[in-house]
Amino acid sequence: MKTLLAGALGLLLTACATSELDPLVLDGHELHASLVTRQLDDASIRHVPRAVLRDNPHLSTEAAFVKAIAHSGSQGELGGEGIRAALYALYLGENELGFYGLEAKSTADANRLEGVLRGIWAHNARMDRARVHRGDKALVVVWTDGVSPTCWEAVNEGVAERLVAP
Repeated sequence: MKTLLAGALGLLLTACATSELDPLVLDGHELHASLVTRQLDDASIRHVPRAVLRDNPHLSTEAAFVKAIAHSGSQGELGGEGIRAALYALYLGENELGFYGLEAKSTADANRLEGVLRGIWAHNARMDRARVHRGDKALVVVWTDGVSPTCWEAVNEGVAERLVAP
């Protein structure tokens, strides 16, 4: 009985734990007036398996979701190793804008994840189609298919402000 109670308490504490990614669970208009949050019934949500995506935006510590976001956000290079929580958000302005957020379990994991993500997204970053942001243990890839420069800058400034610097 004590083991069952301890397990239930552990799950409850995990579910209630805060994440560095919490400040980025936002509706589109909170990021920029031109953005709306995509609805899950939109056929265009194609970036992650629908089976793991319950909401948009969605933040979770569930292993299947963490692995799916790590895989999608790294173009298949990462699994869920060393990742505590993940965030996925998809918005629509003139075109799509989205977040892949990963919260590492340790600073060493965050350093490793940052190197992988920056390498993978370097080409898109040079084209100003993606930016990788880092907080303490949180990393967020902000990507777009082409929103206005004003929207793009405002969203990236907002992400940077909401993440805690290392």
